[in-house]
Formats: sequence, C-alpha cells, structure tokens
Amino acid sequence: MQGEPAGGGASQPARPLRRATFALVALSALAVEVAAVDTRPVLQSLGLAGAWVAVAAALARLVPVSADARRKPPGWVFLVVLALMGAPVAAEPLVRRWAGGGYPLELQMVCGLRNVGLGLAACAGWVLCLRAACVVSLFLMLFSAAMTNHPAVLVLLGLYAAVGSGWLVLVYWIGLRAAFVTAERAVTVEVEPTRVGLPWVGLCVLVLTVGGGAALAVVGPKRATAALGELVPTSGGTGDTDPFARYGLGDGPEETAGDNAKAAGMVETDKMIEDNKNALIDAVSDMYGPPHKPPKDQERTVAAGLAQVIENHGKLPDNRRPSRDFDTGRKGPNGDKKPGSQGARGLFEVEGRTPLHVRLVVYERYDPAAHRWRGGRQPNSKLLEPDGDCWMRLGHLRAADWYGADERHRLKAADMKDNLVPTPALLARVRINKVDKPDYYEWDYDGVLALAGRRKTPPGVVVATDCRTLDPRRLPDGTFAAGGLPPVLGEVPDALRPEVARVARAWAGDRPRGWPQIEAVLAKLRTEYVHDRGASAPPDHPAPVLWFLLESRRGPDYLFATAATLLLRTLDYPARVCLGYYADPAAYDPETEHTPVRETDLHVWAEVPLRDGHWLVVEPTPGYEVLEPRLPFSQRVLNALAAGAAWVGRNLFAVLAVAAGVAAVAVRRRHLIDAAAVLCWRWFPGPTWRDQVRRAVSVLERRARWAGAPRAPGQTVTAWVRAAAPAGAPDAHLARIAGLTEWAAYAPDGPPPWTADEVAAVCRAALAAWTLRRWHGPLSPTAGDRP
Repeated sequence: MQGEPAGGGASQPARPLRRATFALVALSALAVEVAAVDTRPVLQSLGLAGAWVAVAAALARLVPVSADARRKPPGWVFLVVLALMGAPVAAEPLVRRWAGGGYPLELQMVCGLRNVGLGLAACAGWVLCLRAACVVSLFLMLFSAAMTNHPAVLVLLGLYAAVGSGWLVLVYWIGLRAAFVTAERAVTVEVEPTRVGLPWVGLCVLVLTVGGGAALAVVGPKRATAALGELVPTSGGTGDTDPFARYGLGDGPEETAGDNAKAAGMVETDKMIEDNKNALIDAVSDMYGPPHKPPKDQERTVAAGLAQVIENHGKLPDNRRPSRDFDTGRKGPNGDKKPGSQGARGLFEVEGRTPLHVRLVVYERYDPAAHRWRGGRQPNSKLLEPDGDCWMRLGHLRAADWYGADERHRLKAADMKDNLVPTPALLARVRINKVDKPDYYEWDYDGVLALAGRRKTPPGVVVATDCRTLDPRRLPDGTFAAGGLPPVLGEVPDALRPEVARVARAWAGDRPRGWPQIEAVLAKLRTEYVHDRGASAPPDHPAPVLWFLLESRRGPDYLFATAATLLLRTLDYPARVCLGYYADPAAYDPETEHTPVRETDLHVWAEVPLRDGHWLVVEPTPGYEVLEPRLPFSQRVLNALAAGAAWVGRNLFAVLAVAAGVAAVAVRRRHLIDAAAVLCWRWFPGPTWRDQVRRAVSVLERRARWAGAPRAPGQTVTAWVRAAAPAGAPDAHLARIAGLTEWAAYAPDGPPPWTADEVAAVCRAALAAWTLRRWHGPLSPTAGDRP
C-alpha cells in the first residue's frame, strides 16, 4: 500500500501516551513499595517509592528522543536496563550490613523489575520501550495485589485501572490516525505472489501452552503449585531460607507435625541413656578443671545418682540439680580443650546478632565453707501465654518503657546434652513450630526454659526468640529491683562481708545509686583484673574469691562473676551467678551466616534483677561483651562519623598527605589526562598513518575544547585552524597537520605522498607546539615552534 498517514505520519509516540505510560509505571512502583513491607507506615513507603519515581522522571528529561520511534533502541538502553535490573541484588549485601535490614530474594527481583519499568518508561520515546514498560507495570501491579490486601494497594490498583483505560484509548486513537489517508493521496494496492512462512514462534508458544495445561491437569493444580513454590528460596520450602523473608521461619523441614510435644523436631532414638562423660559436671570440669577436694556429700550424690540410673533401667531421675552446684575452688584445666571433631558444629547454632548469653544453670546461694555456689530454686509460677502461630509470650513480666526494639534470633539445636530450650537473656517471646501449648514447657530456673517431659532437646529443633534490648546507661532511677525477691539473692557470707564491703564501697565511691555504681564495679574488674582460665586459688586458701580480689587479681570467669555478685550484694543490689553458653561474635561463620556454640563456650557471668521482672546480664569478665540495642539509622550514622573522625585524628598526617595529593590531582587533572593521552599516542599511534593523524588531531581538539576554543560541529579542521590562528595567519604546525587531516579524510586509498617518519614528525611537532598551556594563553609561537 502506498500513501501517507494523515497528519504527516506520526514517527513519535504522542506525548500524552508517553506520560500515561510513565504514570502506569509510577503507580505500580508505589504499589510494590507498599506491598513489599506492608507493616511499614504508608507515607514512608510512598515517600521511598516517590524518590525512585522522581529520579526516573529526571532521567526521562535527559534521555534523547529518537526521530524514528520505531527503530530499535540503541545498545546503551539495553545496558542501562540490565544494570538497573541487577542493582537491587548487588546492593543488598551493603544494605544489610549498613542498615541492618533487607529484602528476600523474590522482593529483590521485583525491585529489579521495578527499576526496569522505570528505566523503560524514561526511554518511552522508542515504541519498543513504551510497550515493554506497560507490560512490566501490569505485572508489578498484579504482583502487588497478590502479595497483600493493604488498602493503599487497593487504591493504587483503582487508579491504575483508570489510567490504563486512558492509555488504551490513546493507543487506539493513534492507531486510527495512522490508518487514515487524506483524500488528495492516491492509494494503490499491489499483490505480489510470495511464499509466506509458518509462524514458528507462535506455534511453539501454542504447543507449550497446551502441553503445560495438560500436564497441570494430570498432576493436579495443588501439587503443581507446591512444587513450583519450592523454587522460591523464602517460600518455606526445602530449599534455602532468608532471615529477611516476609513470613514464616523457614523451619518446616526441621519440625514434625502433631499435637504431641515429644514429636516436635527430628525423630529421637529410644535409647535416652546419657553417657556420664557428657554430664554437665564433667563438661564444667573439662572447661575449668576439677575441684580441689570433692566434699563427701557430692560423692554420695554422684553414687546415688548412678544407682538410680541402674535401678531405673538406664533412665535418669527427674531431679538433676544436686550435680549442678558449682565449686569455685578448682585446680584449673590441663590446657585449652578443642572440639574433637568438626562433624558436629556445636551444641546449637545462633542466627542473629551476637554476642549472646544463653543460661543453663542459675546459682543463688554461696557456701563459703565448701567454696561452692548452690543451684537456684525452680520458680513456682512463670506464666507462658499463647501469642499466636505457636509463639509463647512471658506473661509474668510487667510493662516497661526503657527497652529498645526487640531482637529476633533463631537457635538451632544440634547436639544438646539436656532438655534445655536455648533462649537469650531478656526473653520476651519464644516459638517452636507445632509446640503451641504452655504445658509443653517448664522452667528449670528463673529464666531457664526447658521442654517438659523430655531428657534431651531433639537435634534439629529450631527455637525462634524475641528478646529485649536496652542501654543500661539510659535506665531511669529506681529501675533495679530492691524488694519482693528471695532474701538469698542479697546474702553475703559473714566471713567474706567485711573485706568485700570495703572493696565495694571504695570502688563505688560517691556515685549515685543505680547503674553508675554497678558500672563502677564492672569497670574495675574489667580494667584492673586479668582473665586467666588457668589461674586457681591454692588448695588451702580459705576464700578463693578473696584470693582473687585482694591477692592475685587474675583468674577464670567464675571468679569474676562470684566477685561481682558479692560486691553488688554488699551495695544492696540483689544479684546471682549464671552458668551458660556464650555465643562469641568471633566464631561467626560468614559462609553459613550462623554462630556455632560448642561445649568450650561455657561461661559464667553475673545478673541483677530489674523492676519489671527481667534479669539484666552484667559482664565483669574482660573479653566478653553484652548484646547492645540496635541503634536507629541516624545514630549509626553519627557513630560512624564519630569513628571516622577518631580514625582521622589518629592518622592525621597520612590523611593530610593523601588530601594534598588528591587536591593536586584535582587541580592538575587536565594536564595529567593530556600527558596520558600523549603517551598513549606515542606508544600506540595506530595501525595506519590515517589513524595516527586522527588520534593526534583528537588530542589537539581536546586541548582546544578545554581552553574554550572548540571546533564547531561541521567545521573542517582547516577552517578551525584558520579561525584559531593568531591574526588570521595559520600556524605552520597546525597548517601542516590540518593538511594531513584533509588528506586522511578525503584522499583515496593508497600510500600518502609522505613517508611514515614524516607523518609522525608533523604530528609530534604539532602536539609539542600547541600544548594545553599555549591554548590557554595568547595564541603565539612557543619554543616548540622552532623549525
């Protein structure tokens, strides 16, 4: 068909159509941001998405509009779109490290597709980009509507439908205009007998669609959906899991269904006899060394315990407490014990921020005669209240406003030696999948949770916890509990009280009551005493804690904890000693993103009660830290700036030298770039004499452009040289290289009328004469102009 569309043949998509396309993509971007984190305030999500849309709008004004919109977009468009698609995945590790948050993989992919849509909308001057942007926006809006039923997404969906209707009307109208032909134009139709090929692409799509539908009908929609869901890493399938997944814990393969608490976790063997070498007393002895002289009652207890095992046909008695007393008079370990095998990574693994203190045994009363801490009592009532989705909330705690944001951890049991449910201090909520009744739990001690009716926590059980975080320096007055607690938590043996009280008063000084006094005691122990696991009091010393405080000033962590507890008690702060496991940040495995906890991570620390019912970990041992609250982004930025300023202060001369070097490079950047360009020309002049001349002229043009005398578009080199020369008299060097340039541009192929050495000499002379300095100064001959 011959003819011309009415209106001159619209080679560009109409501006209203481009704007409507951009509006569709913008609405879908807003919906994606709201649906990605539907628990976030709507204004914050809209503001974040609006920032991306604003950037895309600014870029759209910079993108050149093609004269022929139906041409294939240039290659740089595809490169930019590809970079935008991979940007969220590439930036995710940095976001998680700096901001402490992030998106799961499927949301990273959706954000990448959002970036692609915005980039295509910015390049809507090409028809292919316009159509692709519309398709991407439709997918994003459908994905957002499927992810959440948030009211804001529903509103955006309505707006999208309205704008989409207008977009379809515009497309239809523009198509009609393209089909109209003016009456003055003649229209002829010529039919040429040509062979038309089969639409193989369409046929392949049809076959795949029909075959996929038939397979879906045979397999079943439900089963096919479950199988496809396994491809998404954070869908809760048997694949990888993501700590930033929107829902779930990713522990489905590690739990078994059923209402029986004993069935939670991996199937356990019927042989529940615990080997004596794995008992807690032996683990403590391996870690800290055996007591100097075991008392008679302990020997009778161990013998009675073994007799009960034999009497009960290999089953341990319910009462495990007599063997859990802790002796502070020990010989010290023979050496640092290392795990015998790496096959089992540890007792359990921690996913989440560390350090972490996990209680195992609580000690309340100190026996000075036996140099021993006695185990605490089992609490009478510590309520656990169901909180939905198998979560259990501690109901006996009172509300308090001095905490920061809760911290989520996942602790995976690997080879637990007892029925302990590993939980951090300041516990608020706990969850084990399918364990949804409070009766399935019991309290071994105040703050030590265990599985009821079990001897051992099954391997593979995943314990999810929410724990409080706080900065003790910001605690208000009266935060620490003073009354209503058992008197044993404030007892100090009469034989130790005078010396311990004297040291405590000297360390506390005139500081106000509360955390300042506690911090003063901890600071003295952490700065003026040495943690030495091999140090031990002499066997005949009457008080190992006084030997540690007044004589050696070095010792293992249990002496640090004992000293801190007794010192705080003399200052009228109830306190206790805890034995448990310490999740060390230094043990973090970046490959698995977990922190393994082994038997060698046994640790002893002190705790003081808070008014709301929680126990606050106070760490007196050097080298051990307490989990700090997650700071807001603004505070982290200020801390980073402060750390940077401190680093600059420590390396002031090096920073000044580097800054001076950078400033010099910035000032002389053009001279450095020019020198590098001349070196490149000398070393790689080009394969032919034409390339050699063109590259030399390119260097001269760059110098002139930087000096404010660029060659105008369409201006020949000869005309440019004549205009740039002083007083209208062309410079000899410029005239020669201009002649070479004209010859290289317009002369027929063949050898030039000069030798290669003559061409190189002319180019070198022009580059040496017309330096960057000369282009900036008066256009007069320089020393390089000498023949």
